[in-house]
Amino acid sequence: MNQDKDILTRLNHSDGMTVPKGYFADFGRRMEAALPDRPELTQPESVVVPRTWWQRVRPYAYMAAMFAGVWCMLKMFTLMSSGGQQPLETNPIMAEAFANDTFVNEYVLDDVSQWDIYDEMIEDGIDAEAFCDSLEQLSQLQIQ
Repeated sequence: MNQDKDILTRLNHSDGMTVPKGYFADFGRRMEAALPDRPELTQPESVVVPRTWWQRVRPYAYMAAMFAGVWCMLKMFTLMSSGGQQPLETNPIMAEAFANDTFVNEYVLDDVSQWDIYDEMIEDGIDAEAFCDSLEQLSQLQIQ
């Protein structure tokens, strides 16, 4: 009765993937005999291909291009951060103008009020009262 209920025992278990007995025992020898001879594999020749001029120079050309790109990028950042204006150190006309005391007294100092100077000093962390006291002491020393 148990045999009738066990379906797996009644089925044929062959899946169509069978090989004759002893097939894999000498499979390697038969496959090697079936392949053509390749003498270049047994005696490899070392072929040295000469490098061309460009293959020798290419790493240096790439490195030079990289440095040129970094330099251009930094130059653009500098120009963008300064608003396209030359800094004072590289502008000889402005440097000469600021070296002239008359120009500074007439044009620069008139545009800056005393309160602007105090505000900047406070932002920089300088105590304005202590600075005024030190100026008074300095003026008293100059008077004497």
